[in-house]
Amino acid sequence: MGDLSALQEVLTSGERMNCVQEFYRDATILITGGTGFIGKVLLEKLLRCFGVKTVFLLVREKCNKTVDERLDEVFEDVIFDAIKSSPHNGKPLFAKVIPIEVNFQSDQVISSSDHQRLLAAQVEIVFNVMASVKFNEDIETALDTNVLSSRKLFLLAQQLPHIRSIVHVSTFYSNCHRSHIEERIYEELPFGGFENILALFRHLTPKEKDQLKPIILGPMPNSYTFSKRCAEVMIQQQFSGLPIAIFRPPIVSSAYNEPTPGWVNNFNGPAGMVVPVIRGQVYWCYGADDAAVHMVPVDYCVNALLAVGWENGQRKRMQESTMSKVVPVYNYAFRDNVVRNRDIGALLALGIDSTLGRIFGRYTIHVTSSLFMRQLFINWLLIQAYVSDTFNKLTGKKAKNYDLIKRVVALEDSTSYFRCNSWTTENDNIRQLWDRLSEDEKRLLPFDVETLDWKYYFHHFVKGVADALNRHCLARHRACSPKPCC
Repeated sequence: MGDLSALQEVLTSGERMNCVQEFYRDATILITGGTGFIGKVLLEKLLRCFGVKTVFLLVREKCNKTVDERLDEVFEDVIFDAIKSSPHNGKPLFAKVIPIEVNFQSDQVISSSDHQRLLAAQVEIVFNVMASVKFNEDIETALDTNVLSSRKLFLLAQQLPHIRSIVHVSTFYSNCHRSHIEERIYEELPFGGFENILALFRHLTPKEKDQLKPIILGPMPNSYTFSKRCAEVMIQQQFSGLPIAIFRPPIVSSAYNEPTPGWVNNFNGPAGMVVPVIRGQVYWCYGADDAAVHMVPVDYCVNALLAVGWENGQRKRMQESTMSKVVPVYNYAFRDNVVRNRDIGALLALGIDSTLGRIFGRYTIHVTSSLFMRQLFINWLLIQAYVSDTFNKLTGKKAKNYDLIKRVVALEDSTSYFRCNSWTTENDNIRQLWDRLSEDEKRLLPFDVETLDWKYYFHHFVKGVADALNRHCLARHRACSPKPCC
């Protein structure tokens, strides 16, 4: 089960003092997915709070932008404002980040031989955060991104002689077909594993693949959770000899405190669901009233991830004596202090500015177990959006309300499985990890969700999404503005 209690014998009282910071101080770290939601928070925390030596960021070219241009875009995010306010506008810290072009579609992931030698000579810690979180992807694409790309990364890691710790970010829902989720890898897969599935797909037409998809997924709700499940099995079967651990966060949402309360930069999951509320509309979604919402703030998630990276580094020191080849798993989900679907409306209302909104805001977004009521509200929203778009067209404005509501409905449909079901979890490894931290380390890396104040969190939640919407609109406006002539 990946029980890490033996680590207590390895860590002496002297080594425990500030050992997390010592682990990362002057370390060279490799990150995948550093341009994404979790990746940005991880990068910012490492630069701001730990004296790391270098961070190599594996980045692919995208939208005709080089990796250097994409890194510049990453640093433009408001999440890095605290670093920019440090001496010399944070340039000494930003200079520690080196982007490396990567192509996971190629057999040679990193084409530059100089970069290959650089990684082999320096990298000590790896965080694999990359993932495709599109729930409606075909199985082949999901497996390619979430399994095959990770396998190529771990093959690369086998060539890194100084590696001390690798953390693969999975998801708490990788085994959501089970009602109780333990901290272990469940190795049974349909068709004998993902490689057999991919081999079979090479002989099928697109129509035949679509017909086979529900049979392959079985009780799994989508290709994302299925592919993450396959990735875990691949790690256990092919890479258990590496100092690797699996970290399973649930739904990752806006920040609790860092970089600022409520910060978010995407509209996936809960953030996207409250967009109609920000626009002054009522939205009821489908789900079970008493189902627990396994949700963690992104800064808490990253803090736990960093702690796992440190503790996993101790495993290499004890591996020869234990000869354990069981990959440790950390379920970052909790039994107590969880939010229920029925509480969401009242909690979100705490973040609405007006007194009237705080009183009646609990009814602006509501989880209902009635499909009829849910469809009634959706139809009402679509009618409003259609009328509004018609008026906008007549006045020469853009008609975008209908498409917006359709996107929110599609998001709600794709996530309804997680609102209609509940899970119990084993989380001994994550609990023991928290207990091992010193008081100073707990202040540096708070991640105990059972002590989290949800009222404080949701007080900033709606405003954080509204701020993200404003930044998104401004960015689109700048992109659409005509460039000045030279």
